[in-house]
Amino acid sequence: MRIFERGKLLFSFRSTMGFRFENYETPIDGVRRIANERLDEAITAASAKPRPSPQDVHEIRKDLKSLRALLQLARGNMVKTIRSQENLVLRDAGRTLSGTRDAEALLGALEKLFGTPERPKGEALQPVGRKIVGRIRQQLQTEAARSLTQRELKTVTELLANMRTRIPDWVFVSGVIQRGSMLLAAGLEHTYRRGRQHYRIVETIGMENATDELWHEIRKQAKALGYQLRLIRKIWPSAIHAWSDALDELSNSLGDDHDFALIQQRILQLPIEPADTEEDVNARQAFLRTIERRRHRLKTLSLHRARMIYVEKPARFVERLSVYWELWREGGKAAASRKRGANGRSPS
Repeated sequence: MRIFERGKLLFSFRSTMGFRFENYETPIDGVRRIANERLDEAITAASAKPRPSPQDVHEIRKDLKSLRALLQLARGNMVKTIRSQENLVLRDAGRTLSGTRDAEALLGALEKLFGTPERPKGEALQPVGRKIVGRIRQQLQTEAARSLTQRELKTVTELLANMRTRIPDWVFVSGVIQRGSMLLAAGLEHTYRRGRQHYRIVETIGMENATDELWHEIRKQAKALGYQLRLIRKIWPSAIHAWSDALDELSNSLGDDHDFALIQQRILQLPIEPADTEEDVNARQAFLRTIERRRHRLKTLSLHRARMIYVEKPARFVERLSVYWELWREGGKAAASRKRGANGRSPS
């Protein structure tokens, strides 16, 4: 079931159902179950007839990102060669799907900046501005209109179907638990540490000196950490939801910044036409300044959010979650014991 508002997905049971560990299963069983469920959803969507809709493609890409976060979470227990191999499979499948979806995202970013053809805003209110925005919009609409070929869809489906058949053969080892007793601690600490390291680089060199690649890396780690916290959200739902919301806000603001940077590149790369005047050149510079101001605000907001999210050292962050995990697991054992006792069997 999905609920939409003017083409925007507000909520999807498909994208949330089952994406969590349960306290009646071992973490390894949970990894296998969740991977199976996500792959089943992605394969079904990729096989839609006559072809997947743009929303289907968006959901598939979310499934692939969540699966990569799951593999990263299991890094303390899953054999590295297997985890690396499957991560490459998911990466390649995502890249195959990225073209049309990226163009649609940039069309949305262009609308945030300069409005629609019917309701322009900012520099697009002027004739010269409308011409520049129109040229960019035409480029993106042409790219977005390109449908995935049947060959590309078949490639993605086969990659994911083959990965699903390998899940029973995934090898797990008893990883060394360095922080607390949570079996997923090593993967969680790695993700948190990487995000914190990149954020602290920005703090050190200054926001204006940070490259687009560095900001994008912070966003990727925030999204991965958000997926991983959702996997363990049942250990303390209210606290995990608060963290997840903050990570969503961080990744969304940096996602807008990334899209605005790509729009900047599009404007810079517009070819000079014979009919272009000095006014056209000045308008192009005004567009770039407008986008830069928006990006500066987004970066300032993102830096503040990252400061709040990464306030703890990685070891302390994971130690605290490990305590929540153990309390939750003990609660599950107690509930199972009471249930067995109620059924007339020994609760031992």
